[in-house]
Amino acid sequence: MILIIDDDIAIRTSLALLLKKEGFDASAVGTPGEALDVMRARTPDLVLLDMNFSNETTGADGLQMLERIKAKYPSLPVILITG
Repeated sequence: MILIIDDDIAIRTSLALLLKKEGFDASAVGTPGEALDVMRARTPDLVLLDMNFSNETTGADGLQMLERIKAKYPSLPVILITG
């Protein structure tokens, strides 16, 4: 399963539809909290992670989430994305 974590519903929906069309199992969530809930239930094979979840565009939100993911799932591949 590919997990998409992005606060922009258009990005989440577009990526999920594109991946599903290509035959991938994809799930999409809008917040880091939702992502952690999904990951507790089922470890994804890949994460597409947005860099920004607030009005700031420093990327700090995404980097903090990346740290949380890597602390629990060190070998899980994560691709960082941003608009």
